[in-house]
Amino acid sequence: MPSQLELDKVYMTQALNFATLSKSKRKAVGAVLVTQKGVVLPGVNGSAKGTSNDLEFEDEAGNLVTKPTTIHAELNCILKAAKEGVSVEGSTLYVTLSPCEACAAMLIQAAVKEVVYLEDYRCSKGLTLLQDFGIFVRQFKL
Repeated sequence: MPSQLELDKVYMTQALNFATLSKSKRKAVGAVLVTQKGVVLPGVNGSAKGTSNDLEFEDEAGNLVTKPTTIHAELNCILKAAKEGVSVEGSTLYVTLSPCEACAAMLIQAAVKEVVYLEDYRCSKGLTLLQDFGIFVRQFKL
């Protein structure tokens, strides 16, 4: 039986590999959601099927800004589960960037029990929200 550390390495490596599929210029994010039954559901930050892969636009100052239609990696995992009829209750999410506040709320609603992340998002409100609702959160170091 593999140790938790070995499993963490495998799943976080998968999340990193999925991140390479993102077309984001600012930050490619990958995630895998591992259910209690061992089903692995991948996700990347991307656009809705059939729409442009341009995930950002330039503001007046020339800064890249994420389009509001960009679907975050965490949500793509949940949507894949819904599409395939897979329960995510009690699952663990491995994600390359800690969740934003909106994704944290969605993960709480979906009854995810644990979030393992690699890098900190610029705003820690998502992590705080998860912890406030009893979701186990931990940063993984490769």
